[in-house]
Amino acid sequence: MLRQLSINFPNNNVKLRHMRWLSSTTNIELKPDLSANAYQPKLVEKKKVYENWLKYDLFTPEYPSSKPSFSMVLPPPNVTGKLHLGHALSCTIQDVIMRHKRSTGHNCLWLPGTDHAGIATQGVVEKHLKTKQDLTRHALGRDKFVQEVWKWKEMHGDTISKQLETLGCSLDWSRQVFTLDQKHTLAVNTAFIHLFRKGLIYRKKSLVNWCNALKSTVSDIEVENVTLKGAKDIMIPGYDKPVRFGMMYYFAYKLYDSDDEIVVATTMPETMLGDTAIAVNPEDERYKHLKNCRVIHPFRNTTIPIIFDDFVDMEVGTGAVKITPAHSRIDYEIAIQHNLPMIQVFDEEGLIMNSGRFNRNKRYDCRDILVNVLKEMDLLRNIKPHQVNLPICSRTGDVVDQLPKEQWFMSCSELNARASELVERGKLKILPEKHVASWLRWTADGRDWCISRQLWWGHRIPAYKCTLDRDVVWIAASNESNAKKYASKILRAMPDSIKAERDTDVLDTWFSSGIYPFASLGWPRTSRSQDYSQFYPINLMTTGHDILGFWVHKMVILGLEVTGQLPFNKVLLHGIICDSKGAKMSKSRGNIIDPMDVIEGITLDKLKDRCKEMHRNGILTTEELDKALVYHHANFASTKGIPECGVDALRFTLLSQDIKSHFVNFDVALCHANKLFCNKIWQSVKYTRLSYRKLEKLGKDVTTKDLTYFDKWILSRLAEMVEQVNQAMDNYDFHLATKALRNFIYNEFCDVYLEATKPGFESLNVKMGYVHAHTLTACLDTSLRCLAPFMVYLAEELIPRVPSFSFNIIHNYNDSSNKYWDFPQIRDFKKWKDAPYEKKVSRLLNTVKLIREMKGLYNISNKEKPCVYIRTEDNTLASDIIHNKTVFVNLTRCGDIKFEKDPTTNFVTAILDGDTEVNVELAGEDVEIAVFAAKNKLEKKIKMLEESLSKLEAKFSSGHYLTHAPEWTQIVDRERMISKRRELEELQRLM
Repeated sequence: MLRQLSINFPNNNVKLRHMRWLSSTTNIELKPDLSANAYQPKLVEKKKVYENWLKYDLFTPEYPSSKPSFSMVLPPPNVTGKLHLGHALSCTIQDVIMRHKRSTGHNCLWLPGTDHAGIATQGVVEKHLKTKQDLTRHALGRDKFVQEVWKWKEMHGDTISKQLETLGCSLDWSRQVFTLDQKHTLAVNTAFIHLFRKGLIYRKKSLVNWCNALKSTVSDIEVENVTLKGAKDIMIPGYDKPVRFGMMYYFAYKLYDSDDEIVVATTMPETMLGDTAIAVNPEDERYKHLKNCRVIHPFRNTTIPIIFDDFVDMEVGTGAVKITPAHSRIDYEIAIQHNLPMIQVFDEEGLIMNSGRFNRNKRYDCRDILVNVLKEMDLLRNIKPHQVNLPICSRTGDVVDQLPKEQWFMSCSELNARASELVERGKLKILPEKHVASWLRWTADGRDWCISRQLWWGHRIPAYKCTLDRDVVWIAASNESNAKKYASKILRAMPDSIKAERDTDVLDTWFSSGIYPFASLGWPRTSRSQDYSQFYPINLMTTGHDILGFWVHKMVILGLEVTGQLPFNKVLLHGIICDSKGAKMSKSRGNIIDPMDVIEGITLDKLKDRCKEMHRNGILTTEELDKALVYHHANFASTKGIPECGVDALRFTLLSQDIKSHFVNFDVALCHANKLFCNKIWQSVKYTRLSYRKLEKLGKDVTTKDLTYFDKWILSRLAEMVEQVNQAMDNYDFHLATKALRNFIYNEFCDVYLEATKPGFESLNVKMGYVHAHTLTACLDTSLRCLAPFMVYLAEELIPRVPSFSFNIIHNYNDSSNKYWDFPQIRDFKKWKDAPYEKKVSRLLNTVKLIREMKGLYNISNKEKPCVYIRTEDNTLASDIIHNKTVFVNLTRCGDIKFEKDPTTNFVTAILDGDTEVNVELAGEDVEIAVFAAKNKLEKKIKMLEESLSKLEAKFSSGHYLTHAPEWTQIVDRERMISKRRELEELQRLM
């Protein structure tokens, strides 16, 4: 006879059959024993586990499939990169989403790829050639240098892919993309030509970010604006000594035909060689009399006008602003409005030009010379420290110049308007919604996008300069022959009479990664691509919020124009990884943590040796090395390094923080605690298996009516956990899912329920043992399936080890309907939810907790087994304790429970609530001393908590804090305040 427990799963074929009550004729089935007494990551996270997943195509979508499709693309990391915690966070988020989708019946594609990363990869290879062979790329020539980069890519390009495998990422490696492979190159060229013919890509001379060290334009994302609050000497490439920045220079322009002067202030005095006007605010009374006046440029033997424009801030500096259109974007725009000339005074080598006696000097050498000359000419008025934002190239550390240069641009204004409208109409959802404002700011920017770079490694621009005598036309084409053919129509000449020369520049990497969502799925050959028809648009794009305007924006506008539809309808943005104190991880702070060190562990000495090696190889500066050593000693000296935590603990820890926050903190100590959490789960499975062995040759016909007091409670808590986890997964609130899982498994299942089953298994009541056995199985199997997307290796190891009742719960990889662990659904557990019952049991458990706290406060060991006296007017509580006395005593580690005081016994008292008082026996001769010490200890704790709480409350009463403190800081502080209030209440009841 088979009796079904009241949990009905969606169909009869699913694997969740752990809730069946079996007849006495059914044998218990146990899989082979666990390989170790304690959880050891290296034993569980074996390479062969991942290889087995690949062997059975677990990460490959099915064709054909009746399941709903779900697709994502991995934001392609740099091909020469290594896994860092930012990658680990982003990839773990996506992997959890994909594994959850597969386990809820979706046909999934998660596409991997690596980015050729033009600037980064070229820089790495250039440094390698210089160090090993003392060669420059110019000495090799373009073709040979590109060959060297390909060699480097083949040798080192799979490092990060292997690390992603270690992290357990369930990517479909059979579809892996490299952004310089032939298929992607075809897509890049096709997209460029399409946009050129639509008139959206064009060539013009304009101001661009120029890095002298790279000899290339760079995008805004590669420029880091460093704020200097005053004078600072900085070493920059190409200079033998430091250059001083953070100074304001005041100098005078003499008025033409007058003895008067106008004083201007600048942090870049050398740019005055290219000044073409002085601007003042038309409302500034100091300068109204200078309308239509001109000043003498001291080095050009000419005059420049004084112009009036309300962009000038009268309160800054002298209220008079020098205008240098060739080297300032703001000045360039002003010059266009006022029809001013543009005089370039820095060339692409960083040398002075068009400036007479100053020519061929390095820019910052010229600064010193120029300032001295101004002083000799009695034009220098003052020099003093001043705050300045210095644009630094993140790739080279060089100061970025603004130079006028003929480049390729993409017109973005119309596409931006569409992208903005789609978000406002809800067609494109950005999560969390607080980032919508940033999106609207980005799409409101009318500037066109400079898409060309002066590099050798990358997608060479498919455009040809076609000339016929003095006539020149630029044509975008797939090859020279097509370029001549199109040019002949414009130049009205035979193709053979036209000379065509391909542009030597390459495309901005953001262009090739901008078409990635559709190019990686088979575009432009969509008729041949089953992936494109089934999985495009992709369902979700997940990435860091810091590249919303750089990458997400480019994908959207390119997808809209090239494919005619959004590349995705939803964007999930996560925070930037920070250390445990909330500081952004960077070399300059020395607080970077290698995720592989967290997985495998590393000693403090090895950390130190590696940092020194990086310093010798030029990766770390002396200052960065010193900061790294200080950080490592401050944070890891007590543990003598970073302890081995394993992949699952790392993944779980990364998602224990709110990934939607602006910053996501990572704490190695918390990660190690989660490794211990893994061990807690491991031990609970071992306990369940050992308990089953006691029943192995027995059988008992049991039903749901036989559930005990704690069986009912834990099943209700299980239902609550399943509901919380499902809701959290649907809303991408992974920190709530991990919190619910940890609370249920650690605090309720392991700390309470497992302990509550021990008397039942130790008794002669076989029926009770069977009830406990089934409930243990249900809780473990369900919890592990909920945990599976997070702790992939532990779940794979333990789910088959959970004792089962003659049914196979091991994966059948060859059966497409049985490849993945089914994710528990809310509907299947609703019947077990009983909130009033939970409230009733929580009263008993709160009593247990209070007794434990009292024992801890008064240093009463578990060996002493004190007697507990409970005075209560709550008859239900008293009845529950009496009927579950054996379990209650086991949970409290006490000797006996009584409801009347023994007047001859010493005891200490604490109040549970208005209805209940708890008294714990205090043995020994020094009772008064123990009470005094405990009271003193408690008072100190309460005082410290009150002081800490008072500081937090003061913050929230401050208007300045509420107005200026970042949202994520306020959220963390509010959670701390709530937690401390709760802790204070618990301590006060012990008084």
